[in-house]
Amino acid sequence: MAGLVLARGLMLRGLRPVVLERAPADATIPGPIMLPFQAYDPLAEIGLLDAIRARGLDIPPFQRGTPVAVGVGRQIVLDALREGVDVRHGAEVVDLARDGDRVVGCVIRTAGGDAQTLPSDLMVGADGARSTVRGLAGFDADVFAFDTAQLSWRSPVVPREPFGIHFLPDGRQVTVVGWPGGAAGGWQIPRLEGGAHEATAAGFDEFRRRFASLVPIAAEPLAAIGPADWFYREALGVRCDRWWRPGVALIGEALHAMNPEAGIGSGLGMGDAQALAVAVARNPGDADAACRDWEHWRRPALAPYLAIGSEGVRVVRGGEPRPEEIWPPAP
Repeated sequence: MAGLVLARGLMLRGLRPVVLERAPADATIPGPIMLPFQAYDPLAEIGLLDAIRARGLDIPPFQRGTPVAVGVGRQIVLDALREGVDVRHGAEVVDLARDGDRVVGCVIRTAGGDAQTLPSDLMVGADGARSTVRGLAGFDADVFAFDTAQLSWRSPVVPREPFGIHFLPDGRQVTVVGWPGGAAGGWQIPRLEGGAHEATAAGFDEFRRRFASLVPIAAEPLAAIGPADWFYREALGVRCDRWWRPGVALIGEALHAMNPEAGIGSGLGMGDAQALAVAVARNPGDADAACRDWEHWRRPALAPYLAIGSEGVRVVRGGEPRPEEIWPPAP
């Protein structure tokens, strides 16, 4: 999403970016995303905020009529962002083209298996926590596993309220987010040695009972689904101090991946994209100057979020957990 916001921002300024997407054109991503307020300015600038908000559910609290977030289908957002953008589907970046120390393009493998070299003035890695571009460009990054994981579910039933959250004694979360296509929820649990097997061993019925007791608006959506509709997820964190090298830069989770519990990753990535588009337009024909300009005023804006980290959103009440707050249940 950050890469598409960047592409739209560059097009708005008269440039012609190309987006390389490894997935095929007919690939779809199910379920919702909770777009935080940090995404509003970038989406508004490219003319998509109102249209996306109209197809989602506003999540309170509100400030002067503006919600703190919007629950909306991921595919809806992607389709809106892709419209009019030159997206090369089935293109996997396998190497970078260099002229001395400068990146001047990339080598892609197409869906048919052919290799092609594409030249670029600036290549931007917006390819997530496991960024291929970051590795190929030689950025040193701290990539680490969080000490928590997520037991998530999706339901076609829209909850009676658009958002619900329960904070566990240590600040971990049990959350539900609604969108016009239904609901999705997640229970943040300790990362387990046994992974998905250990996390789901107690069974979906017990999980559903405990989840609904903690977040009551989840009861109706959970009643409509079964064991095929929940899944265990582990996320990676990324801290990368260097933002760019000659001819290549990183944005979004390729640069700074936070725990999904923070709920702001998409907004920060879109903010990176908007800032970089502005900097490129201010420095025509000089990608290095654009990257210096972008880092100069984007880094201070991002610094408070990175300093506080994902744990900054936790509300720690302390004390011993109630039996229904423990997952996996004690043997």
